[in-house]
Amino acid sequence: MFYAWDILVPAGTAEADPVEQTLKLTKGVITRIDVKFPPGCHGLVKVRLLRSEFQLVPLSRGEWVTGDGEPVVTEGFYLLEETPAELKFIGCSPSASYNHTITIRVSIDPPEVANPWQVMRDFVSIVKRLIGI
Repeated sequence: MFYAWDILVPAGTAEADPVEQTLKLTKGVITRIDVKFPPGCHGLVKVRLLRSEFQLVPLSRGEWVTGDGEPVVTEGFYLLEETPAELKFIGCSPSASYNHTITIRVSIDPPEVANPWQVMRDFVSIVKRLIGI
């Protein structure tokens, strides 16, 4: 599954009063998160993504991810066991002179697909049953 949100971060949004938006997801495994910064951000728009209070992007707690005309890609294995699952977007732009729209993209796979070892174990189990071991 693939989710995408465009989130406006107004110019001059202070770190003390950031834009926050809840991103609703289904259960599964987050395997990839893209934060797309449009051209012109010049590193002035700052973003964090959290699950509960655990910071996923960037992993360094208390820090921000920035960019300019580029996607910042995070790959991982973040299990979401409840529905609806949520991520929290936090964004600010204290030094920006213009509004910017940041695009968040999240890929979610079923746990049996996201975990290649589980797929291999299932395959071996099927083969064993087929040959009678």
